Amino acid sequence: MRVKHIHSPLVGLLLISLVAAFGCGGFRSENEQLKEEITDISTENDKLKKELNTLRSENSKLHIRLAQLNLQISSLENELQNLQKDIDIFKAQLRGMDKKKKRT
Repeated sequence: MRVKHIHSPLVGLLLISLVAAFGCGGFRSENEQLKEEITDISTENDKLKKELNTLRSENSKLHIRLAQLNLQISSLENELQNLQKDIDIFKAQLRGMDKKKKRT
């Protein structure tokens, strides 16, 4: 009976070793697939980072251009106000001249 008891643990150990050996092969294959996925995702991530940097750069340039245009608009508005003041002055002078003509 002792022989049966000795063989049982050995058979169990042998079965566990076989399952582990065949199971590890599956894990290796899955591990390789996961490594490939990680590589693909890392490549895509790098591509997206470059694209994001490009978009940020373009966004920055557009903000600068917007600021320049706002300054131009402000300058043109000031010029328009000055021209309107000049027109008002000329109108007032014309009215004054018309009043002098009517008196004479």
